Amino acid sequence: MCRVNVTEFRNNISHYLELLSQEDVHVTRNGETIAIISSPNKKYYETLTRLCGCLKEFDTGEDYDDMIGEEIMRRCGY
Repeated sequence: MCRVNVTEFRNNISHYLELLSQEDVHVTRNGETIAIISSPNKKYYETLTRLCGCLKEFDTGEDYDDMIGEEIMRRCGY
């Protein structure tokens, strides 16, 4: 997690947008977090991973990583 104040974020937005592939960016004002910016694909992948873990009782023997990758590709229109 990266914490950055609003002014720093505004002045270097391209740097922080690149950083999103690695971690969430917490934008702060007066020391308080006012926004959390994250990669939608990363959050989607994490959600699918948790969901697949919950569905183990319905296991078809298919690799969960393959299932997640296929679902992400489908949602992204590939």
